[in-house]
Amino acid sequence: MKKITLGLSLFLLLIQNGFAKSDTEWNKLIDNESDEYWKQSYKCDKEALNHKYSGNVNECLKSIVLQRKKPNGRLNITITYLNTGVLYQYSTKNYIKAYQYYIKAAKLGNIKAQSNLDILCRQHSWVCKQ
Repeated sequence: MKKITLGLSLFLLLIQNGFAKSDTEWNKLIDNESDEYWKQSYKCDKEALNHKYSGNVNECLKSIVLQRKKPNGRLNITITYLNTGVLYQYSTKNYIKAYQYYIKAAKLGNIKAQSNLDILCRQHSWVCKQ
């Protein structure tokens, strides 16, 4: 029952995040959140979803640190790994780091990360031969 509740909570959170498209909406989510864990997670989501070509990958790296410290932090880490890979690929052009984070997310079952790996390997085949 606990797993179902956690899964449903994550699903609702993802839906909420998916509809928050403008920076104003993201900032409202961030400002209204009292838990530093979720606040940082929203910052990472905002960077990857709204600013993938110019976003700050450090927001996602900070989120990973917080998630590793929190007992239920693993719940959101696959999405954060995916977002970190997106920012490394598009904003910093660090394709090796992007590949490493996509692999982490894909191993945890993130389908979008698997898709991004395919795209990355088609665009920059040398990265996937590491």
